[in-house]
Amino acid sequence: MSERQRPVNILLVDDEPANLAALEVVLAPLGQRLVTARSGREALRHLLREDFAVIVLDVRMPDMDGFETAELIRSRPASRATPIIFVTAFPEAERDLERAYRIGAVDILFKPFVPEFLRSKVSVFVDLHQKQRSIAELLAKAQESNRAKSEFLNLAAHELRTPLAVIVGYLSMLADGTFGEVSAELRQAFEILTEKGEELNRIVDDLLTASRLESGVLPRRLVECDLREVARQAVRAARPQAELLSAELHLDLPEQPVMVRADPIYLARIVDNLIINALAYSQGCPWVRVTVRGEEEAVLTVEDHGIGIPKEMREQVFERFVRLPSAELSSQPGTGLGLYISRELARRQGGDLQVVDSEPGRGSTLALRLPLAPGPPNGRRPPRPLWFAGGRG
Repeated sequence: MSERQRPVNILLVDDEPANLAALEVVLAPLGQRLVTARSGREALRHLLREDFAVIVLDVRMPDMDGFETAELIRSRPASRATPIIFVTAFPEAERDLERAYRIGAVDILFKPFVPEFLRSKVSVFVDLHQKQRSIAELLAKAQESNRAKSEFLNLAAHELRTPLAVIVGYLSMLADGTFGEVSAELRQAFEILTEKGEELNRIVDDLLTASRLESGVLPRRLVECDLREVARQAVRAARPQAELLSAELHLDLPEQPVMVRADPIYLARIVDNLIINALAYSQGCPWVRVTVRGEEEAVLTVEDHGIGIPKEMREQVFERFVRLPSAELSSQPGTGLGLYISRELARRQGGDLQVVDSEPGRGSTLALRLPLAPGPPNGRRPPRPLWFAGGRG
């Protein structure tokens, strides 16, 4: 049975056994695996062990209510984007609506609800989750076979890119009201769906970039640019994620420019990948510092206090599809291609990417090294390139 056909997990949370039984009857026709929990704590234990396509969560529960449970679910990177549908009694509608959407609910239903409404809403997230698993299955098959791997990656990326672009485009138009006024609850649902679509787009982009790197057809545009500006923009782009994780994100730059001759788009991608990894592979509140130096060569380091990399894996993490195993962290989203792509991009610009220091449980430091750009004969630098003003393209 393929990943697309295998049932997905749906988590049902309610302290009343009768309500759980009713939810099971309503959702049984979807043919998926229904997991029940009679408290918020039991639901969180399930989430530590399993991945869920959607959570149907009762608001009014003793000990830990649905809102407290949802906030804890949202605080974990692995379940932050898991869709949550709240169920509550109608008399509490106004108060519950405001708090539910503030937490990030995709929808809220009032008892007694129409069974067909709940079933149709849940089926949307089941279908999306199955599509994501289909891509994961393709990646697993690619990892198992070295034959024609480049052709497979290229084909998979091209086949997925067009329909994904259409889906994300329509979601964007729906969310901004192109087809009519959008209610608050629908806007929340569209935002979750758009985030999932963008996540799939990043996977597709990784596949296509890896294929082009292997075939040697990845174009590049070498210009002189200041490595400090690359670091500034990458840190700025990572701020929203860092705030969501309550992370400390520091930037340490020299006063003088650190000029390199490289493709600024590829440099930005390398530094983005390093910061995203540092934030993702951390427990509790992440701590990350980005440093730029330019003495004999240009060096950008990203240091974290995360889970660390075992000594025997310091080179393996740069191989394709390799994911860092961790008993402390649940599975992280992604392809296992980020560091592979980053090192290959660095080497194609005359540089390198290395793990310079790491200790399991204490953190890691990765360094991007690049040759300094030769200075002009009169010792004065030309004006800074203008590519930064217009973004990364």
